[in-house]
Amino acid sequence: MKCKTVFSIIIFFAFVGSKGQSLPNITYQDYGFKKQVTHVEQVFYSFEGDSIEKVEKVIHRFNSDGKISAFENQSFLDDSWAKSKAVYKNNRLHQEIWEHSNPYLNRKYSYSYDNEHRIIEQKIRFKDRSKSHVKFHYKNKLLYEIEANIDGTQSVTERYYSKKENLYKEIHRQKVPGEGDIITNYFYLEEREIISYVEPKSYFYATAYLKDAMGNEACEIKFKLIEDSTVQDKLMKGIQRFEEEAPTDNLPFGLKQYSDQTLQAYLKNKDEIIPFYMKLFLRDEHNNIVAEAEVDVKTKTIVGVGFFKIEYADGKITGTTDFRHKKLHIFEALLQQYLP
Repeated sequence: MKCKTVFSIIIFFAFVGSKGQSLPNITYQDYGFKKQVTHVEQVFYSFEGDSIEKVEKVIHRFNSDGKISAFENQSFLDDSWAKSKAVYKNNRLHQEIWEHSNPYLNRKYSYSYDNEHRIIEQKIRFKDRSKSHVKFHYKNKLLYEIEANIDGTQSVTERYYSKKENLYKEIHRQKVPGEGDIITNYFYLEEREIISYVEPKSYFYATAYLKDAMGNEACEIKFKLIEDSTVQDKLMKGIQRFEEEAPTDNLPFGLKQYSDQTLQAYLKNKDEIIPFYMKLFLRDEHNNIVAEAEVDVKTKTIVGVGFFKIEYADGKITGTTDFRHKKLHIFEALLQQYLP
């Protein structure tokens, strides 16, 4: 398969509803930071015309080992809030204790480990004493199955890896009492989700990750596919080819090429490929996000911006939570580039 025809064969990859459970974020790397951080504050703004409104503040704190120690969330719209505290034993996350302005949402997460210090179970206990749990199963040192029972909803997620131990597929089965399971397939490239669909052939979605002139990821855009279309037929052929080649790490393209061709295909097939989610990013010299913008894809306008202040373990600080019009203008230029 030549690179020129990649998109015509593998048009999209995706996102459907809520995904299966995954291991909890513990270290700063799990949260996407490339360099060790101690404190990250984010403030989100919405605006319409010249009116700017502060919406929400989110704070993550990390300990000297680079592990999460506390989280805070505050809404400026209704004064609601949430916060959590992490408790460690033997340098492993033992519990996360969550408190909310609505006490009925209070809960506690507890973690169990195997002899190799891997999380094998997450137990969740709510204020009303109801319980949920997630169990993690490993094979050949890789996480291969996740069982979950969350508030009575049962699901199983199976994970598939290539010979080089790259995750390329997940199958998520949600149990529906009295009905057949809802089965969603997710496909991955370079550890990023690119396509998903619900069996047998419905709810097709794709995600592209686009870079700026400096080579930094500056845009995440999700598309949905019109069902029973020519594009969908090509997609199914592409998925079949992907499943043949991904296990042997034999794909003739990477994430950047896939993403670029996905965008080009959208521009040529706007009647069959519909964007429904888009975020833009600006990053610091460590490739961490210092600003992000939420886009209304129907009107092709920016409707919200978040600004980040990052404190690193070495004492350096990048970014600010103050509203910066200059960054908004940069986002508007990026929007015109990626979604003309």
